[in-house]
Amino acid sequence: MNLLEQFTAAYAAREQELPGFAEGKSGLHYPAAFLFIGDRAAEAAVTLTQLNAHKYDNAAGITYFHLATSDLPQDELDRHHQAVRFRWDAFGSRQIEENTYRRDLHRAFVSSKADHLYELNRELRKSSRMLSESGRLFASFDRLYLSIVVHADDVMNVLTPEISLLAASVFGQSFKSVQTDLYVLVRDQEQSDSFGYASSVGVAFLRELDLMQRPEYTFSAPLQVTENRLNIDVNHAASPLFDLVYLLSDKNERGIAAPGGLQGAYDIICHAHLLKNRRRDAGTAASLNGMANAVDEQPLEGLKTGAGQYNNAAFKSGLSSESGRRGLASGGFARVVRPDRSIALAVLYQFTRGLNRRMRDIPETPAGEQLTRLELDRSAMRARAARLAPDEDKLADMNGIMSSSVPYSSLRRMTLAEAEESLFGKGAESFFRVNFEEEAQRYLAEADIGRGLREYASRVTAEDAQHGLYVIAAWSDGSESANAAPKALLERMREAMMEQGSLRAELKQAYSGIVEEQPFKKAWLRDSQNVRNFLRYFFEEVYGLKLQLLRLELEIELYRRYEDALKDLHAQYKSTVRRVEHLEERLRRAAEYSAQSADDYIGQNLMPYYERVVDVIMRDAEDRRGKPYYFEERRLNDLATLVMERPEDAYAAIDEGAFGAPASGLSAIHAGERRLLERLQELCAREMFGAQPLMQTYEQELLSRANVAVEYENRETMTKEDLFRILYRKMEERAAINLRLFDYTQEHRHEEKYFFGDGNGEFMRYALNEEETSRIYRIGYVHERRSDGVEKLNLMGGFHIEDLMYYRNGRVYYDTYIKAGYLFHAIDYSTLPDIR
Repeated sequence: MNLLEQFTAAYAAREQELPGFAEGKSGLHYPAAFLFIGDRAAEAAVTLTQLNAHKYDNAAGITYFHLATSDLPQDELDRHHQAVRFRWDAFGSRQIEENTYRRDLHRAFVSSKADHLYELNRELRKSSRMLSESGRLFASFDRLYLSIVVHADDVMNVLTPEISLLAASVFGQSFKSVQTDLYVLVRDQEQSDSFGYASSVGVAFLRELDLMQRPEYTFSAPLQVTENRLNIDVNHAASPLFDLVYLLSDKNERGIAAPGGLQGAYDIICHAHLLKNRRRDAGTAASLNGMANAVDEQPLEGLKTGAGQYNNAAFKSGLSSESGRRGLASGGFARVVRPDRSIALAVLYQFTRGLNRRMRDIPETPAGEQLTRLELDRSAMRARAARLAPDEDKLADMNGIMSSSVPYSSLRRMTLAEAEESLFGKGAESFFRVNFEEEAQRYLAEADIGRGLREYASRVTAEDAQHGLYVIAAWSDGSESANAAPKALLERMREAMMEQGSLRAELKQAYSGIVEEQPFKKAWLRDSQNVRNFLRYFFEEVYGLKLQLLRLELEIELYRRYEDALKDLHAQYKSTVRRVEHLEERLRRAAEYSAQSADDYIGQNLMPYYERVVDVIMRDAEDRRGKPYYFEERRLNDLATLVMERPEDAYAAIDEGAFGAPASGLSAIHAGERRLLERLQELCAREMFGAQPLMQTYEQELLSRANVAVEYENRETMTKEDLFRILYRKMEERAAINLRLFDYTQEHRHEEKYFFGDGNGEFMRYALNEEETSRIYRIGYVHERRSDGVEKLNLMGGFHIEDLMYYRNGRVYYDTYIKAGYLFHAIDYSTLPDIR
């Protein structure tokens, strides 16, 4: 599970644990076991473990058993503490023809020569022990509810009678009775390359199922195996094999494909089981015609009828025809729930966006002031250059340079340049180059030019968590459009270069001056004293100018190097800013994808509504606690430290499959972004999710979102009545039966409808009263103390195999394959009821 999934799941769990919600989580009265047959049922097995865990407070006691082939890859069920998966290699290395594969699979299973039956018995007993060990979680241990799930087109469904009865017999040794329901999953949408064969398998199974549900159906086979390899018969007396049989498709009765595939079918299985096996003392399951007693009866305010609960005998009775033939059942499911996971992502994105907007709103600072704060103005740069070059006192050492014996009388009419050449040749220049220029360059080479900038940037980002990162990125921006420090630095460098030009001209003019015209002390008839006086003046003035020129050259070179240092600093901090903005963009895509994936009505206006909500919460906190509230040490604190590159950083993958990664084209984020995301999630959970505007029931939240655009769209405010009417209609449309039937008349149709949610919730009362006005079917509710929404389960039954469009369409393929010599059945073909 990636970071975003963990975050949204934690928020959803947090909402469920709020006072008044967790207490209403449903529980099972009797132990329950789920048995899955065939590889195709693997998805159902994993999904139902998740649905049950979410729905029941004693789901830890439910056991799961899956019979699969040895080719099935491992998945979450293999790691589930209450699950057993038995992988069976039916044929080993033998090659079996497709035209007899289903029949030969059955023959291999019942063969007494193999050890698989012994192993299967042992694994079933292991599952039975799991049930026994979890007995304390259930109110009664008298009965076991066994739910069997199989796909119509899975060849392993040929073993359904054997597996069902063997499991019931093994489990039944710990219970007074075992009640078994069968759920048959039908994939109408799937058009694979083997659609003809798959359809034929499906029809073959349905024909066998019709036989299993006949009142005269019997079964006997030596399926139980003891530890001494002794076989014991498993028997079934004349009666339908299953208490109820549900057929559930990925298309509804109007022929419309379900966007979630068989997800609706899994929800139906979970809730249909709850109706039969709900804990008696946990609330009220009610029917408006009051046909059964409720232990904890809580009549709803505003309803005209009393309370009751689902009656399994009454439902079965409604499915039976006058001939005694047991009808089949199906169902439809819909939910109106607050989209907690989408809300969590929307809030996280808007919160991140709000923080980024505050960080980007940096105060205006003139470029010259930026230089001063960065210590890059002229005075600071001159001081640096002066520290690099030797000071003026060292010019006195030049007086010790060996000179030629040239009398002053010869020097007096020379220019200063000629006098230097006569006295020193290249000696003075060489001394200056070695002791001044080269020494300065050595110090310059050793200097860490960018250290001061980096230290200043670190100090600013640490002291100003709100603006520091963006301030440094902005101040170091050297682009043409930016009025920032680099542009001002270049202006200062041009000033220094102009000064350099003036100083060079001054030096040139000084060299062209006549010796005797220079203002040094001259002594009458003291030739050597005059030479010494001249040299002292010459070094102080001429080489003093050269030293100033050296310092200017160093200053100019420092400007160039600091320009590069600013570029490096900008690259570092701009990269950090990009990570922050990149994370915001990823969160936006994730939030929008999640909102779009939610129900088209339930997910409306998520982004604009929570933009307002988050903005109000943030402004309120800042008004009460100060503008820097979210950037204090206990909250976001030093953002740059979180996001910047670290030596140990690598790229840390975050799988965004559930949140729109295909749209982003990215599968990984930088470790710094991951650290920031973790901090943002922590801060958002603490500062946002506990705020009052987010503590609403689903009705209040939906109504608020529905009206978020009223002001600027100039339309009337939606009332609760309007909202409830829309929700009720959409629930009924989406709870259409998940099975397509052919010409199924109303007179054979038996229907019951149940709501799951807070019995005293406003929408629940509205929906039940609406149902009451057109009550031609049994209506009920399961009371759950919850504030996140309402679920609806429509049950329908009384139809038979021949009413299925799946059967009618597949029968053509089935008959064709039979004529071509395919053997689908393990029993005599002629013993099957003739269904047309």
